[in-house]
Amino acid sequence: MAEKTRSVLLVVDDESSVCRALRRLMGDRVDEIVTASTPADAETILHSKQVTHVICDHLLGPGQPKGMDIAKEWKSAFPSIRSIVILTGTNVKDLHPPETIDHVLPKTTDPVELAEILGL
Repeated sequence: MAEKTRSVLLVVDDESSVCRALRRLMGDRVDEIVTASTPADAETILHSKQVTHVICDHLLGPGQPKGMDIAKEWKSAFPSIRSIVILTGTNVKDLHPPETIDHVLPKTTDPVELAEILGL
């Protein structure tokens, strides 16, 4: 019997309350959740852990690149990543993700639906 791959969810958001909420809502669906508030912190985590799923905010705060811009290269750079979702408070229809981003969803997406979309 094949061993189940350990699931690690990376949540990238500059708002700590969003990170805490997603940790609480997704905690029973993955083996580990790690959070980052900046793109630099996210890159550090990606280099140190076998992240399998990513939820990244699109607007990461003043002076920071957009979430979609930083996450678009992660699947090729970190092959353990199976799914990347960008969450945004802006109009989803105005964003045009590259094919390496699996979904762009509003921050109001139901957590159960979000987990299903991530494949958790």
